[in-house]
Amino acid sequence: MQHERLLFFRGAWLHLPEHHVTLSDADQALADKLRPLILAGRFDPPWVRDLAATVHEREERVRAVLRKLVGQGEVYQVVRDLYYDRDAITELAAILATCHREHGAVHAAHFRDSVGLGRKRSIQILEFFDRVGHTRRIRDTHVLRRESAWPAVESAGTDSPPNQLS
Repeated sequence: MQHERLLFFRGAWLHLPEHHVTLSDADQALADKLRPLILAGRFDPPWVRDLAATVHEREERVRAVLRKLVGQGEVYQVVRDLYYDRDAITELAAILATCHREHGAVHAAHFRDSVGLGRKRSIQILEFFDRVGHTRRIRDTHVLRRESAWPAVESAGTDSPPNQLS
């Protein structure tokens, strides 16, 4: 007898359909203040310390809520204290794919020029994609992993349900 279990992935997380991160009313109120600020930053969102100062909250509290938003797939932690909105990450993944298609691999300089950020931030983003398994670093380049399909690249900007695996 074979049992079929479904897994969903939201952001970088796999979970059973009945499992999800929930926010208290207070956390949701703070999240509602933070997400527009992160989204407005697009490819250069504010650091946690700046978010905390803007919304007049302690940094620890802001970090805790942002970690919950990561669990919900609403934001991604690129480096410590720097979170990107899921739509911005999806856009960055599309830019990465375009760079890869045009150059055969992604070089930091090409990616930097495509996104209009400095070298340091561009490398942080490239390392994020390496860390989550979307790309793999080979010497000074990054290549897309064939087995990786970035979640929701095709549906950027839509409120789609979590992807389902069976």
